[in-house]
Amino acid sequence: MQQVDLTQTLEELEGECWDEPNFASSLVIQVHQLRKKPLCEWNNEDLRILIGQQMNLDWLLPLALERLIQNPFTSGDLYIGDLFCSVLQIDQAYWEEHKELKNDLDEVIRTYEDVRKTLEKQISTYRSDL
Repeated sequence: MQQVDLTQTLEELEGECWDEPNFASSLVIQVHQLRKKPLCEWNNEDLRILIGQQMNLDWLLPLALERLIQNPFTSGDLYIGDLFCSVLQIDQAYWEEHKELKNDLDEVIRTYEDVRKTLEKQISTYRSDL
């Protein structure tokens, strides 16, 4: 996998600057703004938005997966786990072509499953003690 200079923007990485948006939806405007923001300044919500649109996955997924490996519940602004859900909704064909990233996703899934089992056990113990 190629190393990405996180101080660059998507426009710089692509070598392509988009014209001003010609459609005034908040999503379109936000996507245009994010393309001008250095990747090192992106938060979870920024990643969730573009990954949810399945845009620039080769650059954004490694960032998201790195965060999700640390904490599968890492979230944007919608709900707990929304970044993870956006990643899980990526087309299967992408994962088939990007085995290394699929391995990272599988690690996130294993981490989530381990946490879920631990929590379920603790919740069950808590409830049985009531």
